Amino acid sequence: MTQSPPLDANFFADLPAFETFSDVVRSELYRDVPSSWHVLLSDVRGSTLAIEAGRYRDVNAVGVATIVALRNAVPDLDLPYVFGGDGATALVPGSHLDAVESCLRGVRRAARELFDLELRVAKVAVATLMASGHRLRVGRFALSRHVRLAMFEGDGFQVAESWVKSATDGHNFAVSEDGPSHADFEGFECRWQPVKSRRGEVVSLIVVAALGVSDNPEQVYRAFLEELDRVMDKVNPSPVSQQQMRAQGLFGDYSTEARLRSQARQGPAFTAATRYARQQTAVGRLLRSTGKRAGTYDGATYLDDFVANADFRKFDGGLRMVLDLEPDQTAQLVRWLEARFEERRLVFGVHQAHEALVTCLVKDYGGDHVHFIDGSNGGYALAAKELKRRQRQLTDSR
Repeated sequence: MTQSPPLDANFFADLPAFETFSDVVRSELYRDVPSSWHVLLSDVRGSTLAIEAGRYRDVNAVGVATIVALRNAVPDLDLPYVFGGDGATALVPGSHLDAVESCLRGVRRAARELFDLELRVAKVAVATLMASGHRLRVGRFALSRHVRLAMFEGDGFQVAESWVKSATDGHNFAVSEDGPSHADFEGFECRWQPVKSRRGEVVSLIVVAALGVSDNPEQVYRAFLEELDRVMDKVNPSPVSQQQMRAQGLFGDYSTEARLRSQARQGPAFTAATRYARQQTAVGRLLRSTGKRAGTYDGATYLDDFVANADFRKFDGGLRMVLDLEPDQTAQLVRWLEARFEERRLVFGVHQAHEALVTCLVKDYGGDHVHFIDGSNGGYALAAKELKRRQRQLTDSR
């Protein structure tokens, strides 16, 4: 007799979705994560050194690959996840833990063997975090008519990350090297050229309310979103637009996708995966130019859905965004943030570039495709490094 999955396995799928991004700061739209779930974390060790060596595309790809592989490992589950640049955070019920541990071992092995990167993968029980007095809550954001993404609230996610990196109290949260290892990267695509800024700068930004602020953290975040609206005059700050998108050419670099899809650096499987990505890109370009349809790919509407499905802003215990700004708009925002930092109301990290990177997860060209956006040459990873510096500065000044 087949055992039915526990009822809480559908926790995220059953959450009502909100449609306005500014509502990410409304606590009443979030629900507590069931105590039987686990937090999954991945991040590239030494990502700063890899970025300085010009390998941010590889770092970025490994972060997205974690999400792709996790979704493939639990296809029956609506998986809550957040992309973080050099890694990812996800939630999974205990009933699916064996499958995701095997998957995470496989992603770690792929990072090592295919990209010479060391990927830290770990799990922390929600029950353990709750027993220590920490909260983990999830909201469901309707990114578009096709895609729903998780937003995370509560200190439990940051605490889990700190535990993993410091092995607090002698606990080792790392996923063991022993056991099955299998990762499926079907749906990972890396076929777009870097997206050049329309306004001058692609700004990767992380904003976190400071602990112990007199205001409700919701008010801190709402004030920033209002300032962003004022600076942008309510114009969409997404780096992605139809006019800016350029697919790789016939002789473009498809090696990142080919490595993951073939699980090889070279040889017949790698060559076949490269050829496939090149051919599919050419077909997509033709369909878009003619407005024709093939299978679920509608050349007349695909770029509309692409732009709508761009994951360029999120909330995961703080606001995380990649914005296309004019230099003076960046300066205005940074001045505003610096003033709030001096008031000890928030900490932030910012990284400026001239291009954005796009890495894709495609389940169905008809709508179920998500496009992860990050700034080039460091993006979220270097913004996070600056954020941590400011956090230490705030702590040391107490």
